Amino acid sequence: LNGTTWDSASTDNKNRALCEATRWLTVLVWRGDRVDDTQALSWPRQWAYTPDASGGPDYYDTSIVPSRVKDATAELAFQFIIAGTTDVAGLDPDQGVVEKTVDVLTTRWDGWARSQGLDRYPSVTRLIKPLLANVGGMTRVVRA
Repeated sequence: LNGTTWDSASTDNKNRALCEATRWLTVLVWRGDRVDDTQALSWPRQWAYTPDASGGPDYYDTSIVPSRVKDATAELAFQFIIAGTTDVAGLDPDQGVVEKTVDVLTTRWDGWARSQGLDRYPSVTRLIKPLLANVGGMTRVVRA
């Protein structure tokens, strides 16, 4: 895709990036249920609690895709555009390096410091995290 800005990307590359971002987000486990068992994408949903409601708990309307999901899709698509030919699903080879020796070639990583998947994009994660289901009662613990 090889773009440095959204505007510099071709329409075809923007569409490809949006499709890939949608594909990444569709496989997540979201709160609530799909409105229709035959729908291809995860949204719209029923019984999906909105974290943005003012005045108490509320649910998203079953005919909309929340702004949080749209914004996360756009942000992730932009990350695909600026990544160019880099495999965004792969690990950043420099992330979490705690020791590097050049002459005898020693590299050591802090295994806990290497973000994977969507965690590599905190702006995307921040938008969608309140909408995701807590699967199996497990949450990720990050220690400083």
